[in-house]
Order: sequence, then structure tokens, then C-alpha cells
Amino acid sequence: MNTALSNLTAKLRGTAALLAIALTAAAALSLPASCKEDKKTDEEKKFVEGVIIPANNVSDCSMSEANITVTFETKEAYTLEVSDPEMLVLNTADASGDAAGKHSARVTVTRNDSPDERTAQLLITVKGYNRTILYEFVQSAGAEDPVVTWIDERLSKEYYWLDEYNEKRPAFDFSLTYDKFLSSSLLSLTTNGMDGGRYDDGTRYIYSYIVRTGPAGSASGTRAALQTTGLGLYLCNIVWTLDELRMGFAVEHVYPGSPAEKAGIQRGDIISQVNGMDITRSNMEELWYNIYYNQYSQVSLHKINWWATDLEDEASQMDVSLTAGSYYASPVAYHGILDMPDNIAGQPNKIGYLSYLGFEAEYDDELAAAMADLKAGGATDLILDLRSNGGGSVNSSIKLASMILDASYAGKVYAKLRRNPANPYGDEECLITGQATNLGIKHLYIIATGSTASASEMVIAGLRGLDVPVTIIGTRTEGKNCGMDVMVRTIDRYDYEFAPITFLNYNAKDFNDYADGFEADVDMTTYFADDADKNHVQNAKMFPMPLAPWGMATYDLALHEAMTRVTGGTLKTGTAAPAAVTRGFVPGRVTIARPERPGMTLTEQERTQIREAQAR
Repeated sequence: MNTALSNLTAKLRGTAALLAIALTAAAALSLPASCKEDKKTDEEKKFVEGVIIPANNVSDCSMSEANITVTFETKEAYTLEVSDPEMLVLNTADASGDAAGKHSARVTVTRNDSPDERTAQLLITVKGYNRTILYEFVQSAGAEDPVVTWIDERLSKEYYWLDEYNEKRPAFDFSLTYDKFLSSSLLSLTTNGMDGGRYDDGTRYIYSYIVRTGPAGSASGTRAALQTTGLGLYLCNIVWTLDELRMGFAVEHVYPGSPAEKAGIQRGDIISQVNGMDITRSNMEELWYNIYYNQYSQVSLHKINWWATDLEDEASQMDVSLTAGSYYASPVAYHGILDMPDNIAGQPNKIGYLSYLGFEAEYDDELAAAMADLKAGGATDLILDLRSNGGGSVNSSIKLASMILDASYAGKVYAKLRRNPANPYGDEECLITGQATNLGIKHLYIIATGSTASASEMVIAGLRGLDVPVTIIGTRTEGKNCGMDVMVRTIDRYDYEFAPITFLNYNAKDFNDYADGFEADVDMTTYFADDADKNHVQNAKMFPMPLAPWGMATYDLALHEAMTRVTGGTLKTGTAAPAAVTRGFVPGRVTIARPERPGMTLTEQERTQIREAQAR
């Protein structure tokens, strides 16, 4: 408590003792079991600073959350405030009154998860009088956080490396906040190397996560597409170095119907200014995260149309103003039958192309519709672009693989999810399912990068386990061969989503050895390095930077190579270079660590569905 409030408290208590005479009692106080009144005799008090202070106006509270209703009487209109908004939350509707008389106010004493006792006051200012303390709350030090308790219960029973967890558990700091408890405990283990990886600076991160998703009841328990509010920009986490001072954000995708699309921003554009500020090394992470996580309600951007004209051409640059709006963030970024480049124009193949940003069960209907369109378009082959796909729903991965194959694969083992033998949930087999659309692809081509992970890698492992050839063009994938059982629970006033690593993914051949990722068959960092065509060399250096709208093979060397491979060739054999991106220089690049990693996830409902399919 600060000095002014301490003096005010002492003065008020002294005044209350002197003024204990027989006048009208002020107010009644309704207290929950977690708080108790001071053991004082109810005393009638005079108006002090225009208010009758409750006789018992000091409460000792436990560390649990408590809802308290305070009643009082004033001579005039009044306003209420709290001395510590982290400890006390005042009902907004009760924060003021415009007349004299008796009133009530509802206050929530939040849960105290700290190791220290804390004190806060409900303050009142009556019109024409000085501010004074209406009520004081003294809360005991926090005990174990119930969210931490839930985390610990699940990890001790379900974590894949639960043996070491339980061995080291006595040394864990259970007084930490739930997120810090999770990271500190799991990062202290040595057997769980598959749970996470390392950033470029060597710092280790974990895949297991817990997030507070919203107020109690906000989690629906179902996965249905909901509108997102924001700008509609999906940024590449590799940032252009435009010159010695300026950086540029590469636009990976623009969601249809979003403010960004309506403003004319396209995939391949470069954002070089935000609200009139140049993007520099010192501010790029803050600005990048603000855009990526839809933190702007309004923003002005300076964009460079990289793919259509030269960087130095003023006509390629313009300012756009965006106001956040609603749109559907479908991960089905693009699909269609590709136009054949000149070098393979005579081939009979009809190459279908699907760019897919994440295995999001909410958008399974959109995924199915895209595959149906490819089928209706006569696709004989498929290029699956997973360069930005960090994974997601196991069930969505099963559905995609099932639609890629022909109907004869239904019922065959796609993946085996193996848990720790002590895990009460046991193992599962994921089977190829019957689908309305089956492309019948015999050889799948995938564009991948180090951001291609988990449920994306499950497609590679799963199809290879069924002896379906998969050719990877791009770079080595991340190497996430483990997954999470996702659970949502309501604790106190909030919903929490917790997803610890609980299983490893094996294919039908019991293969799981891809913790270092799947190696690319055509590695863009090396394959074209010694090519006689310098355009190939230069374009390969730019991979995987987005340079043009999806599906434009002449501006996308990896896509062009994939199309050529479908027809049995390769661009390196002397075929003319694509008419792509010969700007005269190759800007440098910097990578921003993307903190979220969708993973290979399985909700409780999806686990039930898998077991029902297995039982049939």
C-alpha cells in the first residue's frame, strides 16, 4: 500500500472509533465463505466525507476468488474506484451513482496466486467531498494454482516422457504461474528432446502448450468455422533486407474477403512501412507480430508490388489504409488446375495444385470442396503445397490423405499413435476413411520447408507407409514426429486449452525416425547451385520467399520444378529458365521466430471418432 493510502487508512480507523455513537447504521455486507469480517461489534457511524462507512469495512480473504457485495449510503452522487485493479475488479455498472441514498456495489477479489499477502481498497468520492476508503480487503498468500494442478495431473499420467517428469517432480516450483510452470518443468527434462527444438540462437523451445482461450463458456467444444476480425494478412516469417537500414515484410497470403484483399494487397507484395515508419531491424519484430496477430484496428501500410514490376519503379509502390474487418481465415489458400509452362506444354497431364496453410478441422468442408473441384477439373496429378503448413488436426490429415488416394485404400492403416505404456488412454490406429472424393493419386509431389511440420509430415509418413511415392521439393521439413491430446477445461472464470506431447506417430511400416525432418528430394538450397543457368541459381536463392500470387509457376521455381517432375523431367536438364524474378539483385533475408506451432493435435471428440472408426 502506498504512503498516502496508509495514512488515509489509519485516519479512517481512528475516526471510526471516535464516532461510534447511536446513529443510523450504514450498510450490510454480503460475504462469501472465502472472506470473513473483522470481529467487531456492528457500530453506527456518521457520514464521513459524504458517506456512511460500513461498520465492518475490513475483510480478511483467502487466496481464492471471491465475489462481494458492499452496501452503503451517500449524501450526494458518487464514483467508486479500486486501488489495485489486478486484485479488485469493480462491476462497471456499479462504479458510479447520480443521487444520494442507499447503494450497493459488486466487487470481485481475484485469485491470489502470488506467494505474498496483498491488500487493496475500494475507494469512494462523493460529490463535494474528498476521496476516502469505503472498504479494505486483505488477502492471504496464494496456494497452488488450480491450473498448475491440472497441468501436473495430466503430465504425471499422460506426458510421453512421464517417467522422468515424475522422477523430477518434487523439485518443480509449483508457485509459478501456469505457463511458466509448464515451460520450466519440461525444459528441465533431458529425455523429451522430441518435445520442441531450438531457435537459431540455440535457445530451446517446447511444443507442449497451454493457453487461456477466453471467459468461461467461450469454448464451444466443436470445430466450426468462425469469422476472424483483423486485416487479413498472413506474413512470411522470413523478412526481406531491402537495404542497409530498411526491412520488408513478405506477404505470404491474403485471405479472401478481408480488408487486405479489398485494398488490393496480393501475395508477393512487400510491406516496407507501417504507419509511416520504415521497418528496421530494431522495430521489425514488434511490427511483424502486430500485423500477424491482428493487433491493429486501423493501420496504413506502404507496399511494394515486387512480382509485377521492378522495385525501383515508383509505379510499383503505393500507400494503403486498412481498417480491421471480419473474414474467414480458411487455410485452403489456393486450388486449381495449373496452366502448363512452355517447357511441358505438350504433356497430357492435368496437374492439380492445392496450397494448404494448416490442418484446421473448422475448415474441413472447404478442404473437401477444393478436392472435389480438382476431381471435377480432371486432375491426373497433384502438387500439395505445404511450405507454410505447421500442422494441426490429426483427423484433417486423415481426411486429406484419404481424398488423395483412391477408394481401395479405405480401412488401411494410415498412422499409429503410440502413447507411454502408463498412459490410461492407450494407443490408436488411424485408418484411411471413405470419402465422397478420391483423386486416386499414384505419386504425390509436396512443396515443403522447415515450417512444414507435424500433421503435414504425417501425410508424408502415412503415404510412404502405404507404398505411395512422395517427392519433396523445397527444403528439409521440421521433424515433428509427436503429437498432442488437446483438452479444454473451465477453471475459475476462464477456459484453458492444454496440449502436452502425449504420443508419437508411426506409419503402417512402424516408421517414426524423422525427428530431424524429411529430407527434400530436390533441395532448393543446393540443387540449382551449380546450374549453368544463372536465373535458376538466383531464383533458387529466393526460395521460399513469396514472389507472386499462388499458382504462377513462372514466378515460383519450386512449383515449376514440381510440375516438370510430374511429367518426368527436371528444369536442371537445360530447359529454359522461367521468366521469373530477375531483378538484378537478391535481397538478404532475416527470419522471425514464429512462436506458435500448431502441431499434430487430437481433441477428445476426435479421439472418440478415431476409436469408433477403428472398431468398425
